Amino acid sequence: MRTIVVEEWVHIPEGVTLTVKTRRVKVKGPKGEITKDFRHMPVEMKTMKQATKNRKGLYLNIKMWFGGSKQSCSVATLKSLVRNMITGVTDGYRYKMRLVHAHFPINVVIPKDGKSIEIKNFLGGKQAKKIEMLPGTTVKLNPDLKDEIIFEGIDNQNVSLTCAQVSQVCKIGDKDDRKFLDGIYVSEKGTQQ
Repeated sequence: MRTIVVEEWVHIPEGVTLTVKTRRVKVKGPKGEITKDFRHMPVEMKTMKQATKNRKGLYLNIKMWFGGSKQSCSVATLKSLVRNMITGVTDGYRYKMRLVHAHFPINVVIPKDGKSIEIKNFLGGKQAKKIEMLPGTTVKLNPDLKDEIIFEGIDNQNVSLTCAQVSQVCKIGDKDDRKFLDGIYVSEKGTQQ
């Protein structure tokens, strides 16, 4: 059965400007600017000032008319994506990854600009694996803790995808994962604040 309308509201805090033009959302804040394209979703989006009992201030209104049950779920997904964009431009995202090794120590080389990472000696292998950071993501070694890498950026999607690429480079082939735990794993996710 089709629902007549599904509606969600996203609060836009002070110091953040959010503009919507043909379902392209641009969020600008103190840490930077993120632009995402949602033209593939059949939704209505507009910013409006609210002064009701429940809502006061500037809000983004997301509506879907006559969507099926599965299509209507995308409104909540879109709401969380816009919220993540707002969190990114205000606080920023920080992911921490740990190097886990039993026999062969994993060596990591990071250039000064922090735009790439090179992994050497994984399971004693001779070839070095190089991963370029996605736009807006930087990497550095943790100065306080040995064998920990810190990824930072304002776009949650790019930071998490970069961490996934680093983790997937260290996949073990035919060995049993319960016994051979060597690799690089995400240990902590959060904001930079």
